[in-house]
Amino acid sequence: AVEGGTPAYAEDTHIALPRPAASASSFPVRTASHTEQAPTTPPGGAERWRLDTVVIDAGHGGHDVGAAANGIREKDVTLAVARRLGHLLETQLGLNIIYTRDDDRFITLKNRGKIANEAGGKLFISIHANAAGNRTAHGTETYFLGMHKNTAAQNVMQRENSVVRLENDPDQYEHLDEKALILRTLANSAYMRQAEQLAAAVEGEFEGGLKRTSRGVKQAGFYVLWGASMPAVLVELGFVTNPTEARFLSSDAGQAHLARALYNAVFQFKQQYEKGLHVSAR
Repeated sequence: AVEGGTPAYAEDTHIALPRPAASASSFPVRTASHTEQAPTTPPGGAERWRLDTVVIDAGHGGHDVGAAANGIREKDVTLAVARRLGHLLETQLGLNIIYTRDDDRFITLKNRGKIANEAGGKLFISIHANAAGNRTAHGTETYFLGMHKNTAAQNVMQRENSVVRLENDPDQYEHLDEKALILRTLANSAYMRQAEQLAAAVEGEFEGGLKRTSRGVKQAGFYVLWGASMPAVLVELGFVTNPTEARFLSSDAGQAHLARALYNAVFQFKQQYEKGLHVSAR
């Protein structure tokens, strides 16, 4: 996402990659043993609402490279973190994982939501990396669908939405205007509340677990979130235009830590979500 003008794409090979804030052993993957009492299977009809399928969307792909700077491309970072996250959710929580893309291919924004809906997804996580004209810009931010409240959020949204120009029929998004966005958020208020909870958990893990700078939880009208009929968030992992962050984002250690933080956020969300199902089914 471009902030403050055109991104600087110059290489910088003189800034060393910082040590991750925590080693793999000191930043554990959460399991049911990390809570006092894991929720039991929801009784009765609530079982069909159980959080069993997570859709992971690696942003960009194919001829859409996304943000590119300091020798890395957004589409590569997002796919690597998406795969790591999916592996953790599948092996640690036994969840069914659906990828909107699991290789370097182009998927339209509309089809990403369609894939999620047709798979019966209960959660949608779109993974991205940020960019800015200011090479010192850094930190993470997580979005859910809604009206943007500042220019920075608008800039991020406009850049991510601009990939529709690479699609065959960009005009199909013209009806997704401010009025439609307001109606969409009102009609899906429960999903928006849950998405906000997940977004807060994600930023909490980035800031508390990884000791990274959080730029906060925000709202914006991302087309990729619009089509997913479930709680949906868009995560900006960091800035590829910041040489130090770029090295972290492209490293195995950095990608592993980011995936673990996202996993832990989903774990927390799942625990609270299914506790709510258990209570409502009584």
